[in-house]
Amino acid sequence: MKPSLTVAAWRPRFEHARSVARSWLQPPKTPAEGGGNWRGPVRKGYLVIAVALGAGGIWAVTARLDSAVVAHGSVVVESDRKAVQHLEGGIIEAVSVRDGSEVRAGEVLLRLDTTHAAAQRGVARLSVLQALGEEARFLAQLDRLDHPAFPRELNDTGESAEARRIVLDQERLFKERASAQKMEVSILGERLAQSQKQYESTEAQRNSAATQAASISDELAKLRPLADQGYIAATRINPLRRSLTEIEGRIGSLNADLARLSVANDEIRLQMSQIGYKAAEEASTKLAECRVRLADAREKLRIAEDVLARSEIRAPRAGRVVGSKVHTVGAVVKPGETMMEIVPQDDDLVVTAKISPMDVNSLRPGMAAEVRLPSFKGRATPFTVGEVKSVAADALRDEVSKQMAYELRVSVPASGFPPKIRSKLKPGMPAEVFVPTGERTALAYLMQPLMDSVRAGFREE
Repeated sequence: MKPSLTVAAWRPRFEHARSVARSWLQPPKTPAEGGGNWRGPVRKGYLVIAVALGAGGIWAVTARLDSAVVAHGSVVVESDRKAVQHLEGGIIEAVSVRDGSEVRAGEVLLRLDTTHAAAQRGVARLSVLQALGEEARFLAQLDRLDHPAFPRELNDTGESAEARRIVLDQERLFKERASAQKMEVSILGERLAQSQKQYESTEAQRNSAATQAASISDELAKLRPLADQGYIAATRINPLRRSLTEIEGRIGSLNADLARLSVANDEIRLQMSQIGYKAAEEASTKLAECRVRLADAREKLRIAEDVLARSEIRAPRAGRVVGSKVHTVGAVVKPGETMMEIVPQDDDLVVTAKISPMDVNSLRPGMAAEVRLPSFKGRATPFTVGEVKSVAADALRDEVSKQMAYELRVSVPASGFPPKIRSKLKPGMPAEVFVPTGERTALAYLMQPLMDSVRAGFREE
């Protein structure tokens, strides 16, 4: 076991430490006193280092630094490019613009050949006029008018020869139908008159026979008592009886004829009354069918006029023409084919960027974002402040980096950049997005990697 040190053994060490401390506290000797001037600068150096470390520590603990999500993306317009298409397609008749042309909203870009569309419109319009003429005729027949009342489309003096021909044809058909109806009524009227005359003649014969029968009956009534008493012979009465029987039989036959003629007259009158009813029923049925054809013809005319109007393909928005695929007159355009695109002008910009899944929880719509355009070279990179418009709900795999990323859309107002920069902006230009997400101290920034490593280390098996 090693013996403990005595006070005498510690005294030299204590004296040495005290002399060293005194030398630090005493001012340095001048060169005349035989001392060197090296301790002063050393102490000052230590003091500077201590002050610097202290100030740095205070700054690291108290200074608040902005934290931000940084993403790289590209510039697009808010409403994206407007594709110029045609529903039916056709043959190019004229090309008015080319790539790079500045166009106004509604300006004619292309013209398609209208031969087929104009022919379809002509056929549809003729069908409409024909149906209108028939409708007027059937209405006149139904209302028992003297002549049809044609609509303005047919009465307009500026209409074509086809409209005038339709009017004349329908008037002729109306008159022919009215004449046929009158002739049918006239024929039935003549039949009724003849039947009525026959009825009256038969009725007269029956009345005459009835008169004869009454006369014979009176005579028999007078002679029968005399014959019963024997004053006259019975042979005188028998001829009268036979005559009365014959006359009564004739009266029965005439009554049957009268009944038959009465029924015939009633049938003729019924036929005469049904002529108008049947004509009205027929006109009503044909009117309904005509109106169905008219509605169908109007729809076809509307479609044909729409196709003809769209033969002039106009710009949907003001902007610049890009991606033109039509350059030759006579080229065939397929239905729905994109012929060119319009990049809208004076539209708010949108920057789309890819953000890491590690940063997505820090972002939400409505947050302010700083957008920089590194493609513009100069002393300062142009930047402006926009707003986070949306954050994708699901991550997508980047085809280039093969990494999962969320799409971030930042809206930038049109006035965000100077006019000189704005005029040179094009969709597809690279952009950098900085989205401030909060504040942390410098010490927190420095300690974050260490703390993450420590947490990971404690969780490893």
